[in-house]
Amino acid sequence: MLDKIKVWVTERLEERTTWDGVWLIGIGLLVLVAKPLAGIAAYGVIIWGIWTLVTAEK
Repeated sequence: MLDKIKVWVTERLEERTTWDGVWLIGIGLLVLVAKPLAGIAAYGVIIWGIWTLVTAEK
């Protein structure tokens, strides 16, 4: 049973579409993880922009 699984995985790793799928899954996971952090960063950038707008240049 394990030999069949090993052969199947080895055969899939040789295909370009497998690597495409791995990249797509990875990018999707990265977006899901980064999305909440991007929201927090956006608030920080907005606050920084307001601060820059209201403070005088020295």
